Amino acid sequence: MLKSILAISEGGPDAAMAFGLAARIAATFGAAVDAVHFSETNHEEIDIAAQAMPFLKPLSEGRLKARRRESERAFHELIEPIAGSTFTAGTELTRQRVVAMGRYANLLLIGRPGTDNENISPGTVRAALYDCARPVVIAPPNLPVPPLATVVVAWNGSAQAARAVGFALPFLAKANTVSIVAVAAQPEELSTDILLRNLARHGVSAKLDTVDHGEVSGRARGRALIAYAKDRGADLLVMGAYGHGQLSNFLGLGGAPAKVISSCPVPLLLAH
Repeated sequence: MLKSILAISEGGPDAAMAFGLAARIAATFGAAVDAVHFSETNHEEIDIAAQAMPFLKPLSEGRLKARRRESERAFHELIEPIAGSTFTAGTELTRQRVVAMGRYANLLLIGRPGTDNENISPGTVRAALYDCARPVVIAPPNLPVPPLATVVVAWNGSAQAARAVGFALPFLAKANTVSIVAVAAQPEELSTDILLRNLARHGVSAKLDTVDHGEVSGRARGRALIAYAKDRGADLLVMGAYGHGQLSNFLGLGGAPAKVISSCPVPLLLAH
């Protein structure tokens, strides 16, 4: 059951991305949204930097205040009308507190991470994926209007993919079309027959397809998966956030998930 959504924003375009999609999902499931404005940059860091370059302090503080105002604006416009919803911000809101809130939610919503100051911090995204033990939905910059009626599931037989499918069951049950895509292996190697059988027990009639069986890089598999989702008109892509046990990129994930996270044009549901 999906009744509690935590939507995290650092301000800027992330606010409209995360809060807008959170509001749509909340309307679908009758859920409440706890909206959070959280910044990895804090006032103590600004004070330290200002000791060397004092002129930076008012600029940095002004930017932080403007980003919080954007989160507040997006909350009032998109989420406040939803019954039971809340907004939390402030310098006392630590990453540990955000993680604790996430662990009690059914779903986390964030904007697409990036490497510039206008995107949500990779540190926040890593905390959501690795520490909250909950599914994370990443909202694309240009949020599509249609409902989440067509769902594509990337299946590679991993523990992370299995968790993602389990967390995605509320979405799969409401979808009109569900496609299971065997990634980088033949379906019989991934026990897709068991997956399809168990989904059917939940009333989910899914069709099986394959994509990319060649010996190619993870990023190429990610591109192939994005292309497949576009071709099928997917409204939601589901996949496991599997990694290599090292920081192979800015999120510490494998090549395929990292590529999909950075480029997916539709909402992306991940589980680690």
